[in-house]
Amino acid sequence: MDIIKTSQYLRIEKQLIKRYVLSQSQIDTTLELFKQDSNHVSLHYKKMNCKKDRDRYSIRIPNTQYRILMNCSFNVSYLVCVCSHDEYDRRNKGC
Repeated sequence: MDIIKTSQYLRIEKQLIKRYVLSQSQIDTTLELFKQDSNHVSLHYKKMNCKKDRDRYSIRIPNTQYRILMNCSFNVSYLVCVCSHDEYDRRNKGC
């Protein structure tokens, strides 16, 4: 599976690393695990129930409260954002 990081995702990722909320190694390890086995138990990979975006999925960064939202289609995953669980709920509330 190919992974493409959007500009929005890169901006948020940079901010979280700069504030020492997440480390680059945590994110890289999560994405490598996702590439190798998207159904790994620690990722909690799931499809979101969203009427506006039917290809929305999420994975959890293990041992944290952070999630990565993505759009998956045709064996390509577009990373949209990395967010805390509270922000994750807000983004998906009106979906």
